[in-house]
Amino acid sequence: MEFYEVINKRRSIRQFEDREIPRDVLERILDAGLKAPSSNHQRRWELVTLTEKPMIMELAKFIKPYPCRIQEPKSPQQEMFKIAYPRQRTMIEESACVILPWFQQKYPLSEDKNGYGLMDYGATWALIENMLLAATAEGLGSVVHIPVKKEPAQIKEFLKVPDGWALPALVVLGYAVKDPLLPRQVKATVENKVRWNRW
Repeated sequence: MEFYEVINKRRSIRQFEDREIPRDVLERILDAGLKAPSSNHQRRWELVTLTEKPMIMELAKFIKPYPCRIQEPKSPQQEMFKIAYPRQRTMIEESACVILPWFQQKYPLSEDKNGYGLMDYGATWALIENMLLAATAEGLGSVVHIPVKKEPAQIKEFLKVPDGWALPALVVLGYAVKDPLLPRQVKATVENKVRWNRW
């Protein structure tokens, strides 16, 4: 798939077929993530990759599905809430693979006064985006779940991750069902979002 076609096709998919992803496909996706730029070229990442269904189902227990009271969405954001909130757990349960990209947190974001903490955090999001695009190129659906409240500590304990490592998101992969639920896209174009040379 041509690069700009991949960019245009990438969407957050939250409904998956019951189908395994071949190991070589996953390795290409993981490798694409690891090619991302990183702070001081340190690449302080460890990717915990879950493909065994019992492990994925155990992980899903820590993820809370959120109720959505919106019945008649009036905006793309409300459409997203209606689709995404109730599916936070089921999208993980249905997935074929969950990648947990941990980064070594040298500078806590809560105490960071110089912006150094953002370097490794930002680099991990570059890694995540590379994997999302690679998944699209491989014909897979993908979505992220950002762990909130008690989820980060529970996931860390479940996977026995040592201290000093942080998890910005879970990367959830699988083959999309036919006609998955998708909200309208918010319009973001060069014409309406780009300012040239000044604000």
